Amino acid sequence: MKSILDVFKSEQNSYKSDLHPAPYLKMGLITFAVLVGIVIYSFIPSGGIKIINGPGGSGPVQVSIAPGSSLTEIGKTLASAGVVNNYLEFVTAAADIPQSSAIGPGNYNLVKSMGSKEAIFALLDPESKVSIKVVIPEGSRSKYVFAAAAQALGVSVGDFESLAKNPTDLGLPEYANKNVEGFLYPATYRFDQGVTPKEVLQQMIKRFIQAATEQQLEATAKANGLTPYEVLVIASIIEKEVAPVDQPKAARVVLNRLARPMRLQLDSTLNYELDSNAIILTSEQLQEDSPYNTYTNDGLPPGPISNPSEAALNAVLNPEDGDWLYWVTVNLDTKETKFASTNNEFLIHKQEFLRWYNQNK
Repeated sequence: MKSILDVFKSEQNSYKSDLHPAPYLKMGLITFAVLVGIVIYSFIPSGGIKIINGPGGSGPVQVSIAPGSSLTEIGKTLASAGVVNNYLEFVTAAADIPQSSAIGPGNYNLVKSMGSKEAIFALLDPESKVSIKVVIPEGSRSKYVFAAAAQALGVSVGDFESLAKNPTDLGLPEYANKNVEGFLYPATYRFDQGVTPKEVLQQMIKRFIQAATEQQLEATAKANGLTPYEVLVIASIIEKEVAPVDQPKAARVVLNRLARPMRLQLDSTLNYELDSNAIILTSEQLQEDSPYNTYTNDGLPPGPISNPSEAALNAVLNPEDGDWLYWVTVNLDTKETKFASTNNEFLIHKQEFLRWYNQNK
């Protein structure tokens, strides 16, 4: 059955305030109409105020808030959908809730007859908004980011890959060297329906720049004798290698090795090139001819190997003091990691890992 909302008369005069009309109301007409189970009350006073009550009943309903809608217009939309009793009650309730001004445009999943205050809080809850949700975990490679975003948007992964190959308009900082890897900030994103792949990547990069600004990345990196890009590369490594609690120590290990100089000899960088997550690499793999092979090449790899978190960036900018040169994650389930300053200590920790590995493989 189709709900019908009759509009009996047009407003004759504009009224200066929708918030407190009561002193000016003069009853001109009270109409009680019952049509297909819907009760509509229409009060049309001489001042031009019309109070519209929405259809009754209960159950889910989707409401669309147009861009630029005032609270009064939002209230009328909700009343017409049956979410609130009438728009004046909604506007009055909104006046007592300052956050109401933050209600934005979009489609919302609500419930009929939920009350004005409940409707306001529902409209402020991101879970109520019909949106596209993209979750990017810390340490994700861009390849994973593209796949997750493409699936959420219902587009091809190639749409994202093409943008990454020519990222001119994505908002990357100059020191990014036109490489999006490392700059797609890990977080939970919500996008309006119709969002484009380009807008998705722009938002992720914008969120990275926000975090970098808050951390004073460029200035702090310079004070530590590093470039911003080097900080990002190291952060991407320790994000993949150790648990967050150990990242400041791991950052110190990388810096200590670079200062010696001493090759990093990290599986994570070679795994990036091999597009794998191997726990133990073969002898053949360890000889792979790649700039990401930190067993055969000095210094850092040419670029980030993941998209690191703010915590990882902070760990590189503020590493823990120590003379460690090695780390070994001795238990991959608990992420327990042990640090060593000598090769003998390292070999002891390595044997502990191998015992765990042989028991759990």
